[in-house]
Order: sequence, then C-alpha cells, then structure tokens
Amino acid sequence: MQHALMEHLEFDAEDLTTNRAGMLSARQVERLRRARGRALLVSGSALALIAVVASGLLFLAQRGGSQIALLVGIALTLVNAVIMARAVQTWLRTEEDLRRGAVEKVEGNIKRTVRIFGRLPVYVLTLDGGEIVVSKDVFNAMTDGGYYRLYRAKRTGALLTAELVR
Repeated sequence: MQHALMEHLEFDAEDLTTNRAGMLSARQVERLRRARGRALLVSGSALALIAVVASGLLFLAQRGGSQIALLVGIALTLVNAVIMARAVQTWLRTEEDLRRGAVEKVEGNIKRTVRIFGRLPVYVLTLDGGEIVVSKDVFNAMTDGGYYRLYRAKRTGALLTAELVR
C-alpha cells in the first residue's frame, strides 16, 4: 500500500523524511511552483476569454440597445471578477507555502467517501474531522478505516505525502 501511495502522490522516502521534520522537500517546492504556473495559465486564459466575450456583448448592447446583451455582459464581468479573486487567493496561498516551506501533519482513521456531482465522482477522505479531495488512484490506495499520517502544505492544503501508521 505504501508503494502505491508513493507512486500516486509522487514522493519518495527522502520527501517523507523531510515532511516528518515539518518542511517541504526540494521536489515538493518545484511541484508547487509548477502547479502555481499551471493555475496562472488556466486562470489567465479564462479571464482573457471571458473579458473578450463580455466586452463584445457590452459593445453590442450599446450599439443595438439590447438589454439581454447588457445583462449577460455585466454578469460575465462579475464572473470574471470572482475568477480573478480566486486566482489571486490561490497565488497568495501558494506563495506563502513556498516562502515558509512548512507542512502540517494530520493523522487518524481514514473514512473514504465518493460524492457524485452531476456525473462526476469526487473522491473524499475524511480524517480528524477534515476532508481532503484526492484523485481516484490515491483514494483506492488507502484502506477505509486505516490509521494514516498525512502531510499537507499549510495554506493550500495540497496533499504531499501519506503513510499508513497502523
């Protein structure tokens, strides 16, 4: 089981040792930086696309007097503001994780739950009163009721390493 967790969470014995000491490993710092870059790319692309569509609708509303185009343009602008706020929040949390380099340890008995949103399954681990959303592979690598120790980035909550304690 531990080997499967190591494979699916992409960590090795050195990463686990560093996390046990309460710190991020060099590999984990790089992984968080790559994730931050991907998030920036996705958020920036979504922001640009929505801004172009909203601008076009607002222009059409001004020219043609369409109230529907005006309302949709305003709604898209508001959605864009929410996306921007979430992107900045994610960026700041990741920056704090990278700057501090600290990890948090959570341990306890795992309860595995699959939630369905529309047609999409979401794999949730409940541990010590908190919930962590994980990939299907990580979910399947853990035993329901097993006692695990998980190491996560403090601000983003990104799951870094996990070990079966008993």
